[in-house]
Amino acid sequence: MSWKKIWYQLMAGALLATAAAGCGSGTANGAPNTLLAHVQQTHKLIIAESAYAPEDFQNPTTHAWTGYDVNILQGFAKTLGAHLVVTSLPFSASIQAVAARRADITIDIYYTAKRAKVISYSRPMLNYNDVVAVNSQSPQIRKATVSAMTGKRIAVVVGSEEVTEANKVPSATVKQYSNIADSFQALSSGRVAADFQPDTDVAWAIHQNPSLHIKILGAMPSSIAPPIASLRGYYGLPKGSYSASFLKKLNAYLQKIACNGQEQKILNKYGMQSPVFLKGICSAPNTYQGG
Repeated sequence: MSWKKIWYQLMAGALLATAAAGCGSGTANGAPNTLLAHVQQTHKLIIAESAYAPEDFQNPTTHAWTGYDVNILQGFAKTLGAHLVVTSLPFSASIQAVAARRADITIDIYYTAKRAKVISYSRPMLNYNDVVAVNSQSPQIRKATVSAMTGKRIAVVVGSEEVTEANKVPSATVKQYSNIADSFQALSSGRVAADFQPDTDVAWAIHQNPSLHIKILGAMPSSIAPPIASLRGYYGLPKGSYSASFLKKLNAYLQKIACNGQEQKILNKYGMQSPVFLKGICSAPNTYQGG
């Protein structure tokens, strides 16, 4: 055999090996170069969450993670041949973890232009209403109005949209807590006059812990509340083309379960039977179109 023929065979073998390495894996040098490839290769979907019921929490008996977001993403992960890995972080840190690709997805976040600069948003998966919660035994506020809350101490969670709402109340002292449970404790003990939170979280806290002295006073005043599209729940992914193929599959899955009743069945398990939570979600656009 001539050296020329040997050389051609070696080159052909090298080309075949290169093609095989890149074919169908979505990888470069063995490392996934898209989020979808990463999840399918590792068989893990890592979610960063702030751990509060009914969205996401650990069952006190089994210590297994549950909640409607966990249930939704467990179903989606299964379609990718993966399982969930939960990383519990303070709310603001969960967004940072996804932006830095230390986690794959964060859950149930409102849309803000600031967040949209560092993460990609899924289609909306749930409707929320922000409310004003007060102490149920000794309320310091009698009406859910801006004038009634002026100059009062208001609890919010660090990094949440409610921080912006509270800062619009004249002369208010805004107390930021790392998680919702701590803010509720502050309200229950009378350390703050009001707590700005989504209605689902307040209702669940009252249901699960009757010893908490909190109640919903009323809806967030419209003059300080963001557009309704902003108050929908979205999932957040790493920004850019890295997440594009994953996002396409996620959006298709979210729309499917919103339209076929599967998501409503999940919500029912957590006392969320009202149709208001999914009103308009099936037909909603995949991209944010709020104010």
